Amino acid sequence: MVKKLLLFLFFILTFSTVTFAQDDDIRDKQILEAADQRIHDIVASPNPFTVTTRIKFQADDEIDIEFFVKDLLGNRIFYKKMKTKKGGNTITFYRDDLVSGIYIYSIKTKTKVISKRMVIK
Repeated sequence: MVKKLLLFLFFILTFSTVTFAQDDDIRDKQILEAADQRIHDIVASPNPFTVTTRIKFQADDEIDIEFFVKDLLGNRIFYKKMKTKKGGNTITFYRDDLVSGIYIYSIKTKTKVISKRMVIK
């Protein structure tokens, strides 16, 4: 009888722990999804460009971001830390001495990196 009671208690504790863990996982996923939506509608215009382009995006809050540009080999050629404002934001990028080609620009938040390509003529 004692064995059956202990077994019953073990199952009750196990299933209640699993339920709480699943609730925590769901809550964590919701938090991450909400954080991922903080930066959106990212576009470089003009693209392709010859001298300068503007990377425009929307931010739902004031957050710290990192903006960087890499060549196709993964070498970082430009880096800038900034704080967004709520609403529309613009980052102006100048070609300087870069050769024509395809480059990858990225905006990094605490939880997500969004990358897109741009072409220099």
